[in-house]
Amino acid sequence: MMNDKPLIQVENLSKQYGKERALFRSRDVMKAVNDVSFYINQGETFGLIGESGSGKTTVGRMLLRLVEPSSGSIKLKGEEIVGISRLEMRNLRKQVQIVFQDSGSAFNPRKTIGTEILTPLLRLGVLNSKLEGEKAVCEMLERVGLRKDFAERYPHELSGGQRQRAGIARALVLKPAFLVLDEPVSALDVSVKAQIIELLQELQHDYKLTYLFIAHNLDLVAYFCERIAVMKKGRIVESGDTRDLFTKPKHAVTRNLLGSILTLDGHLGEVKKDVYSA
Repeated sequence: MMNDKPLIQVENLSKQYGKERALFRSRDVMKAVNDVSFYINQGETFGLIGESGSGKTTVGRMLLRLVEPSSGSIKLKGEEIVGISRLEMRNLRKQVQIVFQDSGSAFNPRKTIGTEILTPLLRLGVLNSKLEGEKAVCEMLERVGLRKDFAERYPHELSGGQRQRAGIARALVLKPAFLVLDEPVSALDVSVKAQIIELLQELQHDYKLTYLFIAHNLDLVAYFCERIAVMKKGRIVESGDTRDLFTKPKHAVTRNLLGSILTLDGHLGEVKKDVYSA
């Protein structure tokens, strides 16, 4: 059940690269994200979609301060996190985590999966003993559908789906409240995608998680997200309930995205209208 107060509140968030030149007032600035505002309720899956280069991944990384905002506000449980110190942000890492798109590059190839999952526990000092850490790693591996002995394996010894499960285990081992899912299934086969999405739904229910789901696969977004925001050139051009956006898109960008994915039955937008009107 969702609380009245959003877990995440984003207001006028911007990220620019380069600097404005004072002399002659010329500009050499690229605005990756421009004045973005949205909120995510506790227990909700909020979708952020858009074309490649629209700024959606930058938004997700700013929420974790992996990318520093140029301006704007990000509040977690009502507390401002833009501008807080590194020590304060270090403590915040226990509450906010990310699952990356590329599970292959997300892990150090020279370290075992168990070591990689254990690392955030050691770095943030939440362990009382090494034995406690090993137990936590094994329990989390089993929870995401991997055997305990996967802790001794290296990333290259796992399939793409197995690596993504390990990435989810690493994100969840700290028991966060909020996860950024940055296109977590885009590199996987169709059958594996379905398994990972099902796992994410189970984990959300069991751990009372809140998700920001960044994706370009509209079929998954329609299935997985309660609300959606559509981005174009760093701005949110439309947002609302998933049903409304798929059945009554208002912005040309949204309509183009809906019409860009073809299925055996025709355009995705048309298929989703049939589904939601049933």
